[in-house]
Amino acid sequence: MQEERVQTCLQRQQLEEDLEQYMGFGKALRYACVYRLAALQLRAQQFSHRFFSAERRYIQAQQRLERANYKPYQLELMPPAVSQRKRVVHAIASFAVGGSQQLIVDIIEGSSDLYEHQFILYNDYEWKYSAGVPITELAYMRHTEEALALFRELKPDIVHVHYWGNRVNGYEHWRWYHQIFEAAFAYGAHVTENCNNPIAPCLHEKIERYAYVSRYAQDYSGIPSPNNRVVYSGSNFSVFTRPEEPMPKDCIGMVYRLDRDKLNVESIDVFIKVIQRRPQTKALIVGKGYYDELYRQKVADAGLADKIEFTGVIPYRELPEYYRRMSVFVAPVHKESFGQVTPFAMNMRIPVAAYEVGALREILVSDDVFAPAGDSDALADTIVRLLDQPARLMELGQFNRERAQRLFSLEAMVQAYREMYAELLDPAKTN
Repeated sequence: MQEERVQTCLQRQQLEEDLEQYMGFGKALRYACVYRLAALQLRAQQFSHRFFSAERRYIQAQQRLERANYKPYQLELMPPAVSQRKRVVHAIASFAVGGSQQLIVDIIEGSSDLYEHQFILYNDYEWKYSAGVPITELAYMRHTEEALALFRELKPDIVHVHYWGNRVNGYEHWRWYHQIFEAAFAYGAHVTENCNNPIAPCLHEKIERYAYVSRYAQDYSGIPSPNNRVVYSGSNFSVFTRPEEPMPKDCIGMVYRLDRDKLNVESIDVFIKVIQRRPQTKALIVGKGYYDELYRQKVADAGLADKIEFTGVIPYRELPEYYRRMSVFVAPVHKESFGQVTPFAMNMRIPVAAYEVGALREILVSDDVFAPAGDSDALADTIVRLLDQPARLMELGQFNRERAQRLFSLEAMVQAYREMYAELLDPAKTN
């Protein structure tokens, strides 16, 4: 069965590569049309929830203020421990806010004594999540030779690809990632691939390690291989902690990039329904993205603008202040391969209520915090029940903290990646 699965995955990948070669411009045009239709659909949804122009102008003014005040996180690098550090080049589509981006930041900060790090990005967005490491934008490559020329300039010992080559949702990203792989192979660097999302990885005999952020991610999309590693995304619990103080009452919240990769149009509904059933409760929506305006519209239409606070993008070091205001963290996601925001909450003794999707069962385990995927009424019931049981909230919070400390620490994750890099550079250490 395992051999058949491997062959099936390889055949699927070969078919995709054949399509890439023979369909060319026509396919790219079709994908552009798909994106345009998706954009029109969102506009239609926004129109159906539209509200008065004065309130819209107020929201736009707040968003401009957030953009002006936001400061990216400055990486804190260790002094070199060796005279000549090996160089790691990270390849990722964008370096905006997200779990994959935070994972890279943590790897860099935890290994900068032995390794010099740089980035190659597809999109160098105006809002950078972090600063302090050289970044090169390399978008819309027409030929793999462009990436190969860059590798010859950067001279990486390791190319660490953080893969999001979902061909269905992003043709250009899929092509970009595969060009990066081809150039890394041609250059001759060691190549490792992080699989942080529940999509099929890029498979190649020259990829020496596959790192999955959960057993779910490995089982969902990977294939059996001695090169597989499950490395949970570690969290900096010295930042995401709280003193022994009374927990807040009647405040629920979430911390996500408000985009389609994890959330959908209905994700905001559970917050609206909880407050409609429990008027003393308030909510925090921390983050920004594709659905930001639509969520605000739906909240305004429900008459709950004074109950649900949208914070916009919050700098990493300031996030714990917002977690400390929460009685229950909510994960209303439709897809989740790990979700670092959940261990952040866990270590701060915050119960987490979630849809039972992806790796969340693996992370949280407690039966009474889950609702069926996409059932906002059931998730609202779960949250209301927890809020009405203060003793259970305290019990769950303590359980979460102990579990997070045991399984999801930053130190354990960094050590795993340091060992992985050492194995790549020294074949004698390879198992």
